[in-house]
Amino acid sequence: MLVSEIRSVLRDIAKVEVCPEFSETDFNISTLLTDSRELRRDRAAETLFFAIRTDKNDGANYIPELKQCGVRAFVRENAIAALQALAAYKRSCYTGPVIGITGSNGKTVVKEWLYQLLKDDFRITRSPKSYNSQIGVPLSVWNLSDETELAIFEAGISQPGEMEKLEPIIQPTIGVITYIGEEHGENFISLEQKREEKMLLFRHCPVVIEDPTHQNVRTCAAVMRALGYDEETISARILKQTHETVLEINLTALTDNVRYFRSLIGQDTKLTCMVKAFAYGAGSVEVSRALQRCGMVDYLAVAVADEGVELRRAGITLPIIVMDPETDALDLMMENNLEPNVYSFAVLEDLLEAAEKKGLEHYPVHVKIDSGMHRLGFYREDIPILAERLAGQHALRVKSVFSHLAGSDEAQFDAFTLDQIHYFSDCAAALQQGLGYDVWRHILNSAGIERFTDYKFEMCRLGIGLYGFSFAGAKLRHVCELKTTILSVKTVPAGETIGYGRHTTLTEDRRIAVIPIGYADGFDRRFSNYGGEVYIRGQRCPVVGNVCMDQAMVDVTGTDARPGDQAEIFGSHIRLEELADKLHTITYEILTSVSRRVQRVYLYE
Repeated sequence: MLVSEIRSVLRDIAKVEVCPEFSETDFNISTLLTDSRELRRDRAAETLFFAIRTDKNDGANYIPELKQCGVRAFVRENAIAALQALAAYKRSCYTGPVIGITGSNGKTVVKEWLYQLLKDDFRITRSPKSYNSQIGVPLSVWNLSDETELAIFEAGISQPGEMEKLEPIIQPTIGVITYIGEEHGENFISLEQKREEKMLLFRHCPVVIEDPTHQNVRTCAAVMRALGYDEETISARILKQTHETVLEINLTALTDNVRYFRSLIGQDTKLTCMVKAFAYGAGSVEVSRALQRCGMVDYLAVAVADEGVELRRAGITLPIIVMDPETDALDLMMENNLEPNVYSFAVLEDLLEAAEKKGLEHYPVHVKIDSGMHRLGFYREDIPILAERLAGQHALRVKSVFSHLAGSDEAQFDAFTLDQIHYFSDCAAALQQGLGYDVWRHILNSAGIERFTDYKFEMCRLGIGLYGFSFAGAKLRHVCELKTTILSVKTVPAGETIGYGRHTTLTEDRRIAVIPIGYADGFDRRFSNYGGEVYIRGQRCPVVGNVCMDQAMVDVTGTDARPGDQAEIFGSHIRLEELADKLHTITYEILTSVSRRVQRVYLYE
């Protein structure tokens, strides 16, 4: 759109400011910005910047910096309304089919399934990630182009009055309603009011689809019928596309959990989030982006250098600690501005040699104290020599000193935990005195933040708490759900055996479903032969036979389960803690065992 066109659309809403030296330009505002760090400099001259004001920030603060980068056009007033008006205008110029999706749960999953089912027949424009808010919807709709043959947009609301603003932006020709429940209903008088508000998206929509069983696969089939597909094609495509196991990660829930822990330690204490081991199986890049975006995190921490390098290449700019630095990766760490943990004199000397060769000064490092876990770190008697060596050089500078608690989650170890904290505090004081300057101290992990908050020092580390696990009974949000779909259902007669090794013999006729998840996906073999359950059609269904490498069998007798139905491995009905208890392990192991071949689906609200 030209500046004159934009001004015409926004005449009664907002003023478009264009720098005097700037001539009439055709704007491509697919690069709409709310943060100058995301600016593509090669597109600056054709970018229209919306200075959106929120409770936490004001986009107008970025305008001076953006002008220096080459941006010449801005909307300062009524920015969200202006953005919505432009997107509604863009939508009015498009005449193809538009699928609009709303509900409490399942919007993004249905959108992505529809995309996979329809992408071979249409050039599709769809909401990126879970862009379904007052800002996200217009950003999504603006991506409509002359090449778009089908659009799929999701819409979410958190209070009355929001959907009537989104309806003219999406203007769906096919409406889809996923499950509407109590989630995020604090601003609505009742569930009925919430439903009525959501239904406003479809007030001009000729076709509205809602499956009362809330089975996403059936909803997708109904949409395909509305688009004119025959039953044979629908069945073939659904069977092909839904034979997948997915780990759903709710990144909005994750940042809400960060907010809870941040509320415990306050704004003055720094927060490091652990994203090692593929962010506990949730996907290190996407989780790190969410943590960086939320603005409540000061540091990230990984186990090895390669994990940190991957984050840097993905555009993560937060400081990153490497907890287990490899000697042969020191150059790589320094080239990527990764900050190593110094846990022994050998590591220190290697770091010094590498830093001095590069001519570095005051390169940040973090010193590990062994306060009682006896894994890595310096003892109290090492501190004088360590401090003297560090104080006598200029290549490295200690940024923080830290230690690990061995049993902060169990009350029976509280006396030991306090001993660890006091030992660490003495070591940190001795180190600072020897160095001649202050360093940050951190020893509290997720459980420690909740149970020993008085010892938060200057920084804390958050790991498993990110994913909704509280050690003080707090109602944190569930983040990860592992789901799969039924491949087949058959009746197996009494006397027959199920699976490898013939360990399950049926005593009566049973309906047996096969699901495409096995121990290679992270579904533990110890769940075999009634050792575990999955949740299907509102019922817990026991695992029968041995769990295979790629598949498992479950007894669905008494349900109306059929191929394509969803099966929850863990989530809101079968909690991770329950699975960990059954396997006599910890939730960390269950999460990190989910194979990378399992597709990750990231949800935003």
